[in-house]
Amino acid sequence: MSHDKIRAAARKRMAETGESYATARREAIRDYQQAEAGPGVGSSSDARWFALDYSDMGPVSRWEDTRRGGGPGRGGVVLDSTMLRVLVPGFRLDIPRTSLRSASRSARETRGTIGVHGSRGRWLVNGSHNGLVELVIEPPSYTPRQGTTLFLKMKVSSLTLSLADPDGFVAAVEGK
Repeated sequence: MSHDKIRAAARKRMAETGESYATARREAIRDYQQAEAGPGVGSSSDARWFALDYSDMGPVSRWEDTRRGGGPGRGGVVLDSTMLRVLVPGFRLDIPRTSLRSASRSARETRGTIGVHGSRGRWLVNGSHNGLVELVIEPPSYTPRQGTTLFLKMKVSSLTLSLADPDGFVAAVEGK
């Protein structure tokens, strides 16, 4: 695939999903490679973008998050027919759609925490205390080795997200 075609595909994906150029380019290349691999590999042309809600994050934290490639309009979830991808600075998580058992609005008390937090398989990814959605994941997914998990693969059996459009996200997940 030529550089011009990769650039055009990445820009199209950026417009559709709201991802950064680097992420969109990487996914465009991955989609091209999967298409070469043959049938049976999911396409992300039906991908939907759901932005994280950053309304309770302080200005300094929001600036730092934006500097690292996240922040309002950049951090969020990409949902397609085969995968749910959580994309925030320093944290990535891919969950197969077949592992999502339920998605519902959450009344979880976040106790003033903002960011990415995990313990015993329960993870919280938020920029706000509003619009919380809880996903139950069975069989559990595992994080890739990354700095936020101390380069360990960590189990994820429950994920709570703060989203700008929580009801739309729940409807999209349940409409498998």
